[in-house]
Amino acid sequence: MPAATLVLLKTKISVIAYSLIVLVAVSWLSLTALGLINSILWLYEGVLGVGEGLVISARGFSPLTTLVYRSEVEGRISNISGITVEYYLATPVLYGDRVLVLRSTSSSTISGDCVLVGGDLARELGVRAGEGILVSSLFTSEVYYLKVCGYTSGYVLEAPYDLVARIRGVGRGYYSYAVVKGPSSALSRVMEALGVKPEEYKLTGLIVTVLSRISSNETRAVVYSAITEAYIANFGLQRDYILYFACGVAVASVVGSIVLGLDNAGRFKNTLRVFRVLGASRRSITTSIILLGFTIAILACAISLIIYNYVRVINLEIIGYVLEPRTPSVLVLLVFTALITLYTTGLTIGVRCEVE
Repeated sequence: MPAATLVLLKTKISVIAYSLIVLVAVSWLSLTALGLINSILWLYEGVLGVGEGLVISARGFSPLTTLVYRSEVEGRISNISGITVEYYLATPVLYGDRVLVLRSTSSSTISGDCVLVGGDLARELGVRAGEGILVSSLFTSEVYYLKVCGYTSGYVLEAPYDLVARIRGVGRGYYSYAVVKGPSSALSRVMEALGVKPEEYKLTGLIVTVLSRISSNETRAVVYSAITEAYIANFGLQRDYILYFACGVAVASVVGSIVLGLDNAGRFKNTLRVFRVLGASRRSITTSIILLGFTIAILACAISLIIYNYVRVINLEIIGYVLEPRTPSVLVLLVFTALITLYTTGLTIGVRCEVE
């Protein structure tokens, strides 16, 4: 094989490998960034294990710092039939240098100073049933020795209500949030009893009602579609807008693929000229290069998706909860479509400029 042909083949292989690596890196980083932001926006749902129903909480910076009075909630909804109401008191505690979530449980299997540790959290902490742990309250600064009496699900500690209230520093009857479950008709009556107008909410999945106190005996209900959304709103942020911004940033990073396409066309310049000398038409050359670029982009998306799903390079831990990137399918499709389209477009423009 002539030396010139070997040089051309080597150039093409190096360009393909270079393009593939860059596209894989860009798409994987975009998916990971979107996934982490999306997971953060559902942080409290994951920590507290609430996925559906009507959550009643109070205004504050976090559901771990707010309090609702049980009798106040029951005074509004006690006459509504067909619903079940579960009350939870949750508080942040310090374990070593880590902040964990301690939540009340109605389980009759534990009492006194016993706690249940989430299975996932137990693996992170390296604790087992029968061992003891020292935690300190972020509200009272007191230190407590708790015995691990078993396991629960998730990334939380669970303990009897009286113990959680003592660590939180509140009297009986105070809770962080209540979860109301029942048929749609019953939940509608609950919403109306809380002072929410029918046009202000939709009964789909999870509904969060935050009671804002506006006087000593009067509250105003504000409705959200997620627990985390209800509390980041205190900082003037809207969950959807944050996600839209993240999508914009991800797509902007993918826009660089159009530059990569133009660069690749320039690197193929000598090869394209050889093809033209050999008699290949401009149209056939352009079509072949575009198909090659499309194949590279598709392969890059497939590889990045495999890495994203099966290789956990980046994880975040917040209040004991390990956040893994979770990107909705529609956003994955958005990133891949943008990458393939822009890279192919850049390659097409570049090839048409290079081929005479």
